[in-house]
Amino acid sequence: MITLDWKERLIQDCHDFFERKIPQDDYDFDIIYNAYPQRKDNKIPIDVITLVATTLASKMIKRHRDFVPFCDYIWKNKGLNGKIVFVCIINKFLKKDFSFYFEYVQKYLFQLSDPNEINLLLDKIFLPIFKKQPLENIDTMVFWLQKNNEKINPSVSKIIIRIGKTDKNFFVKFTEKLEKKWSEANPDFAKICGYFLKQLSKVDYNRYLDFYKNYQSSRDPIIVEILTLALVQYDDFIYQAYENWGKSGNARLKKTAIAGLKFLKKRKP
Repeated sequence: MITLDWKERLIQDCHDFFERKIPQDDYDFDIIYNAYPQRKDNKIPIDVITLVATTLASKMIKRHRDFVPFCDYIWKNKGLNGKIVFVCIINKFLKKDFSFYFEYVQKYLFQLSDPNEINLLLDKIFLPIFKKQPLENIDTMVFWLQKNNEKINPSVSKIIIRIGKTDKNFFVKFTEKLEKKWSEANPDFAKICGYFLKQLSKVDYNRYLDFYKNYQSSRDPIIVEILTLALVQYDDFIYQAYENWGKSGNARLKKTAIAGLKFLKKRKP
């Protein structure tokens, strides 16, 4: 809890920093709270950081694009506190110019390799957007997964599963959107498609089973590989489909079918 006198001082110092330091390209905002006496685990309390961030954002909002260099600087040079301030400011700016700042932060996301930084952007900026309008953002999620970024995909997948647990319709629509990409999937993306189809079985087993029914006559090895990656349990219908695929003259399809049959036989009652 910030005392009233310190709150007033921090706000005033934010105003001074905005008026005197930023115009001189002095972006070291920690000067605002360095004198703050209380520490938590030897660190400035988070409510002090967020107060500084929201106060600066309120001063910047009218000319928000002028302060993109400030945002760049604090993300790259001011450690964890800088990243926290960055997130607070960008969330304010998104309300003014959504398309510009969504693209801006998306570029940052795909330049990162640190899981903590990736999760910070995903959890604090993108997750609230996706949760508010999940169906409208399906294309973005699929686009991200198609990039096959091994640093980002695990965290993005967790977000999709998280939203899907509370929104069955979203998860079904998301899986259907992935389906449209199946025939062009490379091995990495095929694994992603298989993973999400498998997750669909936990949300809506009947809809999951529909995918096998719809593709029972397919002879596309990629599609059958995805279906095989998504196998979860024995089913008479699925077993019959794999027996038919196992008779194929296509070596790749036959190999996949044999692997699927081996899985199913182990789980046959």
